[in-house]
Amino acid sequence: MDKENTLTIFDLQRFALHDGPGIRTTVFLKGCPLDCLWCHNPESKKKTSQLGYLEKNCIGCRRCEKVCPRKVYEITGEGEQKKHNVYLERCIQCGKCVEACPNHALKIYGWNVTVEEIMHTVCKDIDFYQKSGGGLTISGGEPMLQFQGLLKLVKKAKECGMHVCLDTCGYADMDKYKEIVPYIDLFLFDYKVTGEKEHEKYTGVSNKKILENLDMLCKNNHAVILRCPIIPGINDHEEHYKKIAELSRKYPQIVEVNLMTYHDMAKGKAAQIGTTYALADLKTIEKEEKQKIYKLVESYGCKKLKES
Repeated sequence: MDKENTLTIFDLQRFALHDGPGIRTTVFLKGCPLDCLWCHNPESKKKTSQLGYLEKNCIGCRRCEKVCPRKVYEITGEGEQKKHNVYLERCIQCGKCVEACPNHALKIYGWNVTVEEIMHTVCKDIDFYQKSGGGLTISGGEPMLQFQGLLKLVKKAKECGMHVCLDTCGYADMDKYKEIVPYIDLFLFDYKVTGEKEHEKYTGVSNKKILENLDMLCKNNHAVILRCPIIPGINDHEEHYKKIAELSRKYPQIVEVNLMTYHDMAKGKAAQIGTTYALADLKTIEKEEKQKIYKLVESYGCKKLKES
């Protein structure tokens, strides 16, 4: 695969309204160096493509079993005793089963696409970007993990006069951020957990590099929206809320703070790809509790809050 011209993506959403200003097209890249317990896109973690199976859509027609060359599917029994076994580890992502399935019970997460192909789709809506102040957003996973292709994509977008957002967890070499900043208008920068040990406990990595990159971007006058997931039992506490407010005051370049309160939609996605969701018993934060959190963070001096 040509790393400079090809990216592995798992979704591309046109007319997106929550990934930066205006109407946008958001491209989601595969692969992430973090392993957050609450990850709302568990299908994004692996760099490579993978099969997803949505059991509730399966009608037991056995078409997948018939076309699969690797015996991924095994359907046993009849009637109420019928059981559909899916051995995801055998899959080579050939896609034959997805084409054969009549009820959308199967999906391949992740496919290779060239920069030119992405730009062909993105440019279809350039009039909407210009009228709304929108543009292109690259998200993930973590886009910086596919740096060479990402760099070429953002250069092409800027050549077309587009506003470009980069949604990042901040965990990449600083030199790479310095190389890409001339082509990024706005960073959507994650701030997940306060405290180095706690951050490593819940995400798998230290937050030292992340905070250093945030500091570098802000001190070099690059615009940032700070995105803060709020997860019950993990970071929904006074110390974390105060730190969010402190960062918002420290850096004028943080133009907005988004509190992204937990929802449990990832549970179903995790089941589709055959992984265990660590926070299976956690419930979505409802509107009333969400409003309390907003008021609390605001009371600590954060004046840049915007509901996400």
